[in-house]
Amino acid sequence: MAEELPLAKHSFEFDGIRAYEDLGLVVGHINWPTGTTITHSSQSVPGRYGEIPQGNAYGAKTWQIPVSFQTSSEEEHMETLINITRAFTRRAEQGVSFPMRFGTMPDVTYYGTFTALPEATQISVGTNDSQLTLTFTADDPKGYKDPVTVKITDSMFEYTPEGTGEIYPIFRITPKKDMEEIGVAYGSNPTKYVDVGYDQTADEQGNIIDKEPVLVSDPCNGLTTWTNIADISKINFGINGVIDGSVMSNENSISVKRSPNNTSVMYDYGDPLKHTDGKRYGPFIMHQGLPRAVKNFETDFRINHIKNYSRAISGNEVYGIDSNGKCIFRVSMQDAMQGRATRGEIHIGPEGKAIQVYKGYKDWHNGKNYTSYVTIVKQGKAYTKNTKGGKGKGKTSVNYYQSNVGIGNFNNTSFFNQGFVQCRIRKVGLKVWVSLWKCNNNDGKTDKYIIKNRVINLRQDQDFDFATIAWHANKTNITEDKVNLETGKVNKEYNYGWNSITSYFVKEILDDGNGNEPHPVVHAGDTVIIDCERNETSLIHGGSVDSLEKRVSLGSTYPSLWGGQSEVIGFNVDPKEVDIEMTYRPTYL
Repeated sequence: MAEELPLAKHSFEFDGIRAYEDLGLVVGHINWPTGTTITHSSQSVPGRYGEIPQGNAYGAKTWQIPVSFQTSSEEEHMETLINITRAFTRRAEQGVSFPMRFGTMPDVTYYGTFTALPEATQISVGTNDSQLTLTFTADDPKGYKDPVTVKITDSMFEYTPEGTGEIYPIFRITPKKDMEEIGVAYGSNPTKYVDVGYDQTADEQGNIIDKEPVLVSDPCNGLTTWTNIADISKINFGINGVIDGSVMSNENSISVKRSPNNTSVMYDYGDPLKHTDGKRYGPFIMHQGLPRAVKNFETDFRINHIKNYSRAISGNEVYGIDSNGKCIFRVSMQDAMQGRATRGEIHIGPEGKAIQVYKGYKDWHNGKNYTSYVTIVKQGKAYTKNTKGGKGKGKTSVNYYQSNVGIGNFNNTSFFNQGFVQCRIRKVGLKVWVSLWKCNNNDGKTDKYIIKNRVINLRQDQDFDFATIAWHANKTNITEDKVNLETGKVNKEYNYGWNSITSYFVKEILDDGNGNEPHPVVHAGDTVIIDCERNETSLIHGGSVDSLEKRVSLGSTYPSLWGGQSEVIGFNVDPKEVDIEMTYRPTYL
């Protein structure tokens, strides 16, 4: 097959027909449209100075294309006009557009039709040379280049698409092992994602029945849905420590309040000088209860712990609470003494009957031991000094002196020292699935599993319902927190540690839910196609193509991208375990 000749700069190609090469039309200078037709809307309001803007409507893009042609006779002149009419007239069909390429941008294709074929006028008297101005209108004003395919090599893939306009990616995901869930999400907005996982069911009319309705979706950036608990007698279960201090809301979390001001690295866990018994202490909050306690449910929540001072001891814990106010699960990250690694724990079940699901030090590192020296102020002996030559009343004084105390530091670390985790607990009947993910501290996306769908089979006497959660942040005093007897303050101020909760989500599971336990959405070697142009997901397997729409999360938005704008595209799968490609057509405004 012969190679196609390049399109001449002084030509254009409409639906495969070239103006100069096929019709002998010489294309003059085209005044390229800067943008589309714009219709601005606003509303007048009595008594208001000015109008309320309601936005712009961006319509079609139109080109005025001057062309000319030379003919040697009247017959040739008429034949050329007939050819122009045939070439640029199309049957009127709703929704049908035709491709157009211009010689000045031959790699970009627009779609539309000619909307004006005016009378051809003579260029000069006595000749058959003529000119006219054609009008081409693209109802979709974007220009399209040939498709681009990108190999995805990272679970957090940063990419800047070609072009200047909106584009609609198509993701092809082929795993090397069976997978129960596949998710794609954009870092710029938490609503931009597609999640393919559990089954959904439909009624007789084909409408999706959500058998896992959402009861709570709290981004944890405000305190209106939480109650501060100041008195331990107000709760009906035991906690690890006592209650003191306060919390604050941030843009993306609820945390221990910064104290004494919002820019301080100190945090209000309570007054260290009040807590000399070695117990943990810190603020305690409880989320408002569910509309009703549920036996079958799935809850997700995220907590964050950052240890900045190696000897500091702090942590935070989420308590699941049943309809009787009793604790039915606990998830925590907690520092240990003398620089030992921070530990993660998960316990499922009622108090006294709970099952330890996880207790460990992910990515544990054994650092080199060393000795930390803390300067403390001690009180010496009191002495009395007489005044006025020994005849006056004596004055008693107290000596204070500094002492350097050497304390062993194990210098061990784990992932939980700077831990950001998401925990999911799913319960159907007496069966519980527990997962714990690492989360990326920079963009918040889920990363690798710490534990994945660990199954717990409860006994009948371990069964429970679920009504809400509580969150307790805490610290424990160390030598630095002891009182300086000379100043009445602590010996040394230091960064106690950051603890926060960043999201809380609950859905009820009706009947067996949208699939009562995780099962593969795609088998090894099959391919899932997530098409953000057609808003559909399909499965290619064994030479056939099946829809996966009933396994797509109801909140999935099939998000687009924008040319020239960088985006972090996150996947909840490891690229080492899957082959991922993204295909899109660059567009130009």
